[in-house]
Amino acid sequence: MDDLLPEDFTVFNKIIRVVKELFRLYGYNQIETPPIEYYEIFAAKSGEEILQRMYVFTDKHNRKLVLRPEMTAPVARIVASKLSRRPLPLRLGYIADCYRLDEPQWGRRRRFYHGGFELFGSKDPIADVEILMIVNDFFRNIGIAEFSFKIGHVGIHRALMNRAGIREEIQDEILSLIDRARIDEARDLAKKNAKNLAPIRTLEELILIEPAPAKNLVEKVLGMLDNYEEAAEAAMNLFQIVTLASKTINSELLIYYPGFSRGLGYYTGMIFEVYGPLAEVALAGGGRYDKLVELFGGRPVPGVGAAIGITRVYQYLVDKLGQTEVVQPPDVYVAPLSQNAWGYSLDISRKLREQGIATEIEVMARGISDVIKSCEKRGIRFLIIIGDKEVEQHQITVRDLNRREQTQCSLEELWRIADLIKGGR
Repeated sequence: MDDLLPEDFTVFNKIIRVVKELFRLYGYNQIETPPIEYYEIFAAKSGEEILQRMYVFTDKHNRKLVLRPEMTAPVARIVASKLSRRPLPLRLGYIADCYRLDEPQWGRRRRFYHGGFELFGSKDPIADVEILMIVNDFFRNIGIAEFSFKIGHVGIHRALMNRAGIREEIQDEILSLIDRARIDEARDLAKKNAKNLAPIRTLEELILIEPAPAKNLVEKVLGMLDNYEEAAEAAMNLFQIVTLASKTINSELLIYYPGFSRGLGYYTGMIFEVYGPLAEVALAGGGRYDKLVELFGGRPVPGVGAAIGITRVYQYLVDKLGQTEVVQPPDVYVAPLSQNAWGYSLDISRKLREQGIATEIEVMARGISDVIKSCEKRGIRFLIIIGDKEVEQHQITVRDLNRREQTQCSLEELWRIADLIKGGR
C-alpha cells in the first residue's frame, strides 16, 4: 500500500476531477459504501481469483468480514435494498479505495482506487454503449491518446455451456480459468461436466480465434452459431452494441476477443477492458451483470457498468507517459515581521480567503529575505508584508516578486489588492 505525497496528489486529483466531471456530464449520482463488507457479499459471484486475494477477518462478534475487493457488488447491494423503490434508470457513480492481497508490482497494488459508473434498468444495447462512451471520454480527457477496447461477450460462452448441460457454478469456474489463461484446465473441466460435447467444441473454436476489429469478426462468429439459438442471440447483441458504439467511438479501437472472459462471476453479457500500448495490465474494465441485483434479494434489475483504475491510470500517466503536475502554490503569502503584527496579519489573511484568494501566512518568524527566497522558489508571485508601521497605520505593503514592484494601500482598499492578485494568477 502506497503513501501519496503532495506532488502525487496533483496528478491523482486531476484524474478524480475528470471522473467527477463525467458524473456531471452523464448524470451519474455519486454514492459511497463502507470499505468493510460482509464476506457473503462477494462469496457468490466474485470469482476464484478475487476470493483468494481478499482481506478476510472475523470481528469480536464472530462476523466474517472483508475489505472490499471491488465495488460493483456493494453498489448492487444498495440497489437491491436502500434504492429498491427509486425509479429506473438509476445512474450511480463512486470513487472508492479497494483492497486485494496481490503481490506488489507495476499496476498491482494492495490498496487501489476505482472510479465507477453503474447504470441500472436497461437491457438494451444503448445502455452498454453509454458505458463505453464514458470510458472513451475519460481516456481522451485525461490525455491518454493511444488506447483500445478489448471486447468480449460472456453471454455467448454461457449459452454454449448451457446447451452442453453444464451447471452455472461450474460455468463460473470455467470462465475464471479462461480469464487466467488456463485454457487446458478450462477445456478439461468443461468436457468433464458436459452432457453434450458439440457446444464445447464450438466454444473451443471460439477461444482459439485471433482478435480483430469487432464489427467484422462478430459477423464471422455469428455464422458459427447457426445451430445455437441462445448463443446466436448473444452474438447479435454484441453486434448491435459494436455497431451502435461505432457511431461515437472510432471502430478501430473496438477489438473483439472471442475467447475473452473476466474473473468476476456475475457478468452475463458484453464485457470489456481498456489497454494502453505501454502496459500489459488493464487500465479500466466493466460489463453487463443482469442478475446481480436479484442475487442480493432485489427485484430483477439489469445492470451494466465500468470501473476506471484510478491508481493504474495514475501510474501510467507518471511512469509511462512522463506526466507530472506542479504542486499549486498559494496566490499570496502574508509575512508578519513581528509578534505585534500577528493579529493584523491573520485578519488580512481571513479577508483575502473570503474573496477566494488562497493565502498562506508565515508561522516560523523567518527574516524577510528568507521569506522572499522561499516564495520565489515555490513560485508565489505576491507577498504581503506587515510590520509595526503597517499595523499602526492600517496599511498593507504588497510586493510583486515577478515584476519587482512594491505598493502600499489602506485596509479599506484591500479589494483593490484582491483584484490585483486575481489578475496575476
